[in-house]
Amino acid sequence: MRGVALEKYPPWFCYALIGLLTGLIWGATIRFGFVWDDSALVVQNTSIRSLKNLPAIFTSVKAQSAEVAPSFRPMRTAFYALLYALGGKPEPQPWIFHLANIFWHGLAAMLLFSVAWRLCESVAGAAPPAARLTALLVALGFAAHPVLSEVVCWVKCLDDLMAAVFVLAATRCLLKWNGGGRGATQYAAALAFFLLAAFSKESAVPLALMAFVIFAGLLKLPCRRSAALTVPFLLVAAFYAAWRHLVLGQSAQCAPISGSYAQTLIDMCPVALEYWRLLWGLPPFCADYDFMVGAPPHPFFSGAVLGGVFLVLFFAALALWLWRRAPWRLSAFGLLWLGLFLLPVSNLVPMMQYMAERFLYLPMMGFLLALGGLFLNGSRLRPRLALLAAAALPAIWTGTSLDQMGAWRDDLTLYMRAEFQHPGIKRIEHNAVASVFALPQMTQWRTARTLTPGQAEQILTTLQRARRIYPENDRLTTQLGLTCAKIGRWPEAVAWLELAARQNPGFSERWFNLASVYERTGQTAKARAACAQALRLDPGFEMARRLQAEIEKQSGAPTPPGPR
Repeated sequence: MRGVALEKYPPWFCYALIGLLTGLIWGATIRFGFVWDDSALVVQNTSIRSLKNLPAIFTSVKAQSAEVAPSFRPMRTAFYALLYALGGKPEPQPWIFHLANIFWHGLAAMLLFSVAWRLCESVAGAAPPAARLTALLVALGFAAHPVLSEVVCWVKCLDDLMAAVFVLAATRCLLKWNGGGRGATQYAAALAFFLLAAFSKESAVPLALMAFVIFAGLLKLPCRRSAALTVPFLLVAAFYAAWRHLVLGQSAQCAPISGSYAQTLIDMCPVALEYWRLLWGLPPFCADYDFMVGAPPHPFFSGAVLGGVFLVLFFAALALWLWRRAPWRLSAFGLLWLGLFLLPVSNLVPMMQYMAERFLYLPMMGFLLALGGLFLNGSRLRPRLALLAAAALPAIWTGTSLDQMGAWRDDLTLYMRAEFQHPGIKRIEHNAVASVFALPQMTQWRTARTLTPGQAEQILTTLQRARRIYPENDRLTTQLGLTCAKIGRWPEAVAWLELAARQNPGFSERWFNLASVYERTGQTAKARAACAQALRLDPGFEMARRLQAEIEKQSGAPTPPGPR
């Protein structure tokens, strides 16, 4: 590692460098707003408005979110309450929540540096300068990796950040454990950090298994002693699982999303291929992989399933093979970390989705540790080439992260980016249209009784742009028709609302809107037919009933009787 004089600098220099890179890449997010689930978890969540609610946060699922959902992340919710109090205003302040995410991500990268440094020296047997440089490259890669942008930029993902920090803190304590008097303190601290990690997010639970790997594989303790030392970690995991089940009333988030448990596990296999691409930071990225849910089931002998199975088995075998070779044990440890921390998101316990980029936050550390082992071995043969390749990855990832980060600026930007990356995701379409209606100019439409020509054109332009992306969305089409009606452009209003009724013929409100413009334009027969259709779909639709009465009154025909 000639030419790299990192040993001349004190350790704090490396920590400062990691913090500086984290701030430079992600600092702009403090200007971002709340997006997507942040509304239910933060903005509308009354439980975070007072620190007096802290006991309830650990005992009630309703305290986790304004919308009751099968999730239990009390450490995150408790920290939200602290951030709300620090904001000092009636409404949660987005900047302080984003600043917290940056802080926790930087702390995770620094702890990863510390853990990787110890592993490089004790496991890989690297000299101090090489160990420190390798650990620094691993931490910088983690700080800059673009697939982690979802976690850093999305306030919701504070649970991933906190779980990772506590897992790393526990791992660091275990690596420092020496079995002596001070060792008891490190061991107790590791258990405490593990408990905090589990109550941050269930993705931390595999640390109970990693503890055995550390005791038996790294610290070289006898298997019986390693098992005995692992038992308290398993008890902590069991305590958390029991507490979580008690609060949620269930262990799984939902029924198997492919209909059966076996088919769900089969459909998980192609996810391994997608995760392998994302681990390398290769676009495209997507905020929502919901398009996988409801897709046709994969036959077991399909290429995607067999490819995923092969990838998993290959890396499992590779990890075992590398473990038997001392110079490569760091890479083997990294692959074991990667595999174990993917278990909670593998649908072994059914959850509501197949994959998400945030699920890679903890496993990513193992992948980078494996690359660190590869770098150490490569540097013994070609030091300059290895250093160039290892430094190039954080540099490339930094550029990709800066681009990907912008997607999380606001709801509309996020959903539009997701639409361009993976068109046709219904949940993204719904959220994107909702964010269009939340724009200031659209708020004017709802509050103003009349619109100026300038306001009307601005609203129509916004709706037309959105409709170019979602031409079949009946809500956008309806809004175009109602806006034209509001400014007296009746022929256009009729045309748009006729199209909206064709796009969603089973929604009574579409026929009611159409009947209203027919009535205003003197097309009585059409108005009567459209109103009748609205009432056939929803006999209790009172506004349609009143419109029907008005139409019959004007035409002199008797009003049909209402429902008895």
